[in-house]
Parts: sequence; structure tokens; C-alpha cells
Amino acid sequence: MIKVGIYGSATIDDPIRKQLLRLLLRHPDVDLRCVASPNGNTIPVAELHPVFAGETELTLERILCLDKLDVLFVIDEENLTEEIREKFRTDPDFHLVLLGKTPRILAGADTDIVYGLPEWNRKPLVRGARAAVSPTPEAMLMELALLPAAKNNLLPDSISVRISGNTPLETPAAEAKRLLKEIQPSFEGKLMLSNGPDATFHRLDAELSFETRLALEEIDRIYRDAYDDHNFVYVIPGTGGIDEDLRGSNKCLIQLNKEGDRLIINACIDKLTKGCTGNAVHIMDLFFGLHERTGLSI
Repeated sequence: MIKVGIYGSATIDDPIRKQLLRLLLRHPDVDLRCVASPNGNTIPVAELHPVFAGETELTLERILCLDKLDVLFVIDEENLTEEIREKFRTDPDFHLVLLGKTPRILAGADTDIVYGLPEWNRKPLVRGARAAVSPTPEAMLMELALLPAAKNNLLPDSISVRISGNTPLETPAAEAKRLLKEIQPSFEGKLMLSNGPDATFHRLDAELSFETRLALEEIDRIYRDAYDDHNFVYVIPGTGGIDEDLRGSNKCLIQLNKEGDRLIINACIDKLTKGCTGNAVHIMDLFFGLHERTGLSI
């Protein structure tokens, strides 16, 4: 069993921690040892979140106990304390997964931390990496929608990107462009950003488009080949956007269409699961050699 701890979050009833608890408590290979936060007030987890009644006797604590943990999930980089860093430096069997608000780390300020997009960085995650940061949801959605095109040097100078909600997109776009340029070094393109209407619940939708003369059938093959040996990204048929309830799913659904020479890519994820906590658990599974879908089916 993997001995796991959770530390951090901005509020007492933080939805990121709640969903992470939901995933880890049902994970067949996890022994959840501690849940702590500098904002904690020593309250039973099942009292804070009655949905977990009968599932755990853990208490949300203020003091983090790092003894004998195999992996710690840190929510928000401000909670990556010197004590945690020292544990990471001195214990070669200790792993870190960072999620939530991590702008400095995502900007590449810490080279010991792998960029945790398994669909691109799976090999480093299974071959000795001990720390990883989950991408921001908006960046992840752009990356998954464009990664197969980048791998085949198809990205042009200009790409239109429309993402649901009113979240500012400049920072996640810069994050996505760094990765896309790593994949396709010639990529210098401009992401033309705009916000679309809010999606339901924690769903995040994107519509991306760019000019290409490549036939839709060939583009479809490229995308299916790119994700053929991955477990959470699927190209689905249809037109006009994706109508599906993705609550709690760690999947990304992608739909491809063309209007003349313009390729239109629709993509969607559950922002709280695939875009955050589910991806973090996916990273943990890779660290410890588990099948990618362990604890994350459906």
C-alpha cells in the first residue's frame, strides 16, 4: 500500500481537497495517513464532509506529520514548506505531487519538479521522477487538444482558442505555448484567446481552430494514433460540440471537424478531476508503477 498524505488548501472546505479525498479514499492501493492544512482546525473529515461518513476516521489537522509517508499531495505552492522540501531532499523514497495554484513552479522555477502531463511526460514519471506538478486545467485542455498536431509539425502561425468561463487565459496560454514549442520547436504561433459561456458544474470546454489543408481523415488518424496507448484521452465522432456529463471523470474527450480548410477541435474535461485531482492521482500511479487507470476508472 502507498502511504499518502494531503497538505494545504486555501479554505476549510476546499473543493480540490474534497475531490482528492474522494479519489484517494476509494483507491485500492492507497493508505491515506494524514490530512492537514495551515487553515485546519482539528475537525474530523467526516464531520467537515458528511459524504465521507463511514469511510474515514481521519481528522483535518494543522500540523503535518511526514513520518513514513511515500507521497504527499501539496495543494497550492505556498504550502510547499521548507520542512517538506527537506524531507524531499533527504528521503529518496519520498515523492511529491503539487496541484492547485502553482504559478511559480509551472513557470519552471524548480527543475527537480517534472511537468505532470502524463500524455507527454509519461516516461520521466515512470523512470525515476520523484516530484511533479499538475498543469493548470486551461493549459492542459489546450495542450491535449493540440499535442498530436504539434507532434506532427502541423501547428501554424495562428490558432484561435475559445475556453468556457471567465478565467483569464494569458497565463495558462503561456504555459501551454512552452510545452507546444518543446514538442514542435518551430512553433512560434499566436494563440488568439477568448472566453466562452460558463459550462455546467466543473466542466471545462475548449474550441480551437486553425487552417490546414490536410484531410480530416488523416488528422483523425494522427490524433487516434497519438492517444492510442493512453488511457484517458479519446477522439469521439460527431459535430457541433460535445454533449456529455463528465462530472468525476478523468477523461478528456476530443472531437475533430473541418469547415473548408479550417480544422475545428472541440475538447472538454472535468476541471476538478482530469484538470486537477484526477491528474494528480494519475501521476502518483505512474510514480509507483501502477496501471494508469487504477482508482480512476469512469
